[in-house]
Amino acid sequence: MSGTKVDMDVEEKPKEAKAPKKNLKGDYSEEVKVKIPEFLAPVEKDASNISTALTNLLQLEKKTRLAADTPSTQKLAKAIIDVCVECKRWSLLNSHIAILCKRRAQLRKVISTVVQTGMAAIDQTPDKKTKTELIETLRTVSAGKLMVELERARLTKTLAEMKEADGKVAEACEILQEVQVETIGSMELKEKAEFLLDQIRLCLAKKDFVRASIVAKKVNTEKLSEAGFEGLKLKFYNLMIQYYEHERDFFQTCKCYHAILMTKTVGEDEKESVKALRMAVLYLVLSPYDSEVSDMIHRFNIMQKKLLLLPMAKNLVEMFTTSELIPWPLTNDPYETMSEFKKLGHSDDFKRSVVQHNIRVLSKYYSRIKSTRLAELLGLSEEKTEQFLSEMVQSKQLHAKIDRPAQIVTFARKKTANEVVDEWSSDVSKLLALVETTCHLINKEIMINKIKAKA
Repeated sequence: MSGTKVDMDVEEKPKEAKAPKKNLKGDYSEEVKVKIPEFLAPVEKDASNISTALTNLLQLEKKTRLAADTPSTQKLAKAIIDVCVECKRWSLLNSHIAILCKRRAQLRKVISTVVQTGMAAIDQTPDKKTKTELIETLRTVSAGKLMVELERARLTKTLAEMKEADGKVAEACEILQEVQVETIGSMELKEKAEFLLDQIRLCLAKKDFVRASIVAKKVNTEKLSEAGFEGLKLKFYNLMIQYYEHERDFFQTCKCYHAILMTKTVGEDEKESVKALRMAVLYLVLSPYDSEVSDMIHRFNIMQKKLLLLPMAKNLVEMFTTSELIPWPLTNDPYETMSEFKKLGHSDDFKRSVVQHNIRVLSKYYSRIKSTRLAELLGLSEEKTEQFLSEMVQSKQLHAKIDRPAQIVTFARKKTANEVVDEWSSDVSKLLALVETTCHLINKEIMINKIKAKA
C-alpha cells in the first residue's frame, strides 16, 4: 500500500512549466545611429567632455554586446577608438583598447575591429614612445586570438623594425622570433616569405647561426623559383651565402651562387651574371671532391656560352675536368687565378684543391708509386704529401696505402674473392666470345672459297 501511495503522490504532482528562454539577440542599429552623434557632440565642442562620452558609449556597448548585435557593437567600438585618436588622448586609447577586448562575452568580430582600427592609428602617434606603447597594447590584446593572428604578426614586425632602427638588433631578433609565421593561414605566401627572410637576416646580424639555419629550412625554395618571387629568391640566397661562408661550406655556397646565376633577371644582366658565375666557379673549385661536386663541375663545363664571358672561370673548369696534373705553384697564369682566391681569403684552400686533384689524377695512372716520386710530381715535401694523402683517405675521396719502410704508395685496392671470380668470369666470357667470332669468320671464308672453286 505504501508503494501505491507513493506512486499516486508522484502522479498527482503537477509538472512545472519550463521558463521560456530569453532571446538575447536584438537590433540596436537605429538607437546606435542616433546615440553615437549625440554622445560625441559635446566632445566636438570641448575635448574635456571625452570622459562622459566614453562612459555613455561603453554603457551602450554593453547593451549591444549582451544582445549579440555585432554590427552595432563594432560601430560603438570604432567610435570609442576614433574619438580617443581625434582628441590625441593616447593613454585613454590604450586603456580603452584593453577594456573593449577584455570585456565579458566580447564578440570575435568586435575584437578584430578594435585591433584593426588601433593599427590604423599607429601612424598618427606623435612620438616613438607613444607608438611603441600603442603597438605593445595591441600585441597584448591580440595574443592567443586566431582571428587577429595576422594583425599581431604585422604589429610584431613593425616593433622589430623600430628596435632595429634604434640599434637593438638582438632585441629585434628576439621579438620577431616570437611569431611562428608558417602557422598563420590567413597570411599570403609572399608576405610569409618576406617575414622568414627578415627572421634569417636578424639572426645573421645577431650571429645566431644555428637559429638562422633552422628558420632557413622553413623556406620553400621551389616556390621562390616561381614568377613574382625572383626578388625574394635573390635575397634568400644572398643571406644563405653569408651563413655558408661562416660555416665554410664551399659547395653549398657554390649552389647558392648557381641558383642566383639561373635566375632570369640575373641571366639578362651581363654584369650580375658574370659576378655570380665567377663566385660559383671559385667556390666550386674549393669544395671537397665527391660525386656531387664532380657532377656540378661538368655541368659548368657544358655552359660554354656563359664561360666565354669569363676566361678565368673557363680556365679553372677546364683544369679541374681534365685528367692532367695542374702545375703548382701556378706559373704563367694570365688570368691571375691565385689573386682571385687571395681576395676571398682562401688561397690555402685552393692549394689543397689543386693537390688533391693531382693526387686523383696520379691514382688513375699509377697503381703503385714511390713516395719520393709522388712528392716530386706534386711539388711538395714527403711530409706534406703524406698529410694530403691521409686527409683524402680519411674523407673517403681516395683509396691508398703507404708503406713507409719501402717508401711505396699503393693506390690499387686489394680485390675481394668475389671480385676476382667476377673478373675471371668476365674474362672467360670475352675469350669464348672471341673464339666463337673467329670460328664464324673461318666458316665464312671456307664457304666463300667453295663457291669460288665451283665457279
